[in-house]
Amino acid sequence: MKKSLVVIGIALASLFSLNAQSISLTNTFGGNSDNVGTGDFLKFDEDGNKGDALIGDRIQLDVTSENIDSRIRLNLVGENNWATKTQAYVNFRPVTGLNFIGGNKFFWKWTTPGAYLAATDDYLTHGKLADDNGAGIVYNYDSDAFSFTLVSAVGQTSKLDLNFGAQLAIKNVVTIGATAQDVSEKTRTIGAYAALQSVKNLILNFGYTYNNSDASYIAKTQHLIQASAGYTFTEVGLSLYADAALGLNNKAFDPASDDFAELDDGIPVWGAIRANYALNEKVAFNGWVHLNHILNATDSRTDITFYPYFDYKSSVGTFRSGVRVFFDDKDGYKGFNIPISWQYVIAAK
Repeated sequence: MKKSLVVIGIALASLFSLNAQSISLTNTFGGNSDNVGTGDFLKFDEDGNKGDALIGDRIQLDVTSENIDSRIRLNLVGENNWATKTQAYVNFRPVTGLNFIGGNKFFWKWTTPGAYLAATDDYLTHGKLADDNGAGIVYNYDSDAFSFTLVSAVGQTSKLDLNFGAQLAIKNVVTIGATAQDVSEKTRTIGAYAALQSVKNLILNFGYTYNNSDASYIAKTQHLIQASAGYTFTEVGLSLYADAALGLNNKAFDPASDDFAELDDGIPVWGAIRANYALNEKVAFNGWVHLNHILNATDSRTDITFYPYFDYKSSVGTFRSGVRVFFDDKDGYKGFNIPISWQYVIAAK
């Protein structure tokens, strides 16, 4: 099913691109875990030993028209051997408000804003109204004052994987969203999220997730609460962001027992802060810190990542590089990575 969905997405995107209102083809080259789909270009351990250089390439086609929007992404990762990974979705609107979506990766499509992590610039997977892959039907009503969205979807796994989502947005005031993923199994996840949108330049998001199985940032946990905030000082070009997430107990779903079980590691805590300063239209300086900690653990440890980096926009694309430094509160300095990427638009319409 995975390959067939990709093929369908590519075929439909190509068909409708002839009448597309917008087409962009973007390439990102280098070694950067943020935007290339690889690890970082160079890695050094605490003793200064260097690992093999890692290079990859990501090419992405985005197509938007009156009846369709689609994304096709091809990741090429080079380490010992080159490997490829194709991700795609197509969202088809035969009439206003009715959407049919399918693919093996939905990216940020149909995601409730309350699940947005501003400091990390990413969304919790459980905040995606149609989950992250498969096929679904989306009804979206939009007016000047408010909008609401209803979603029913199935995942691409071989077992029954039913997903539902709903969202109500009062324009320029608040958006409230709810998700129910994999509802037919014990692994079901329930999420509720809210985003305040009444203050210009302010991001303020909150959420609760039952059975968080997305370990991208915080460890898996039975009950998760998260909050995210950010503010942009437009007059000085400075933006500040913060994310926080906390497990409410020391349990997580255990596939071996097919039930929730206590964790030896304790209660997970995660946080991030990020600052962005636009020096001018071409140069921006950024810096973020990620912290992972386990409360009440026998061997409690806090992992810290500090990452200052810069973006330089030129006539041939945007260059990004910095230093990703790793610490923990037990052993101190743990090494550093040097990410490098070059992103440029091949074609745009």
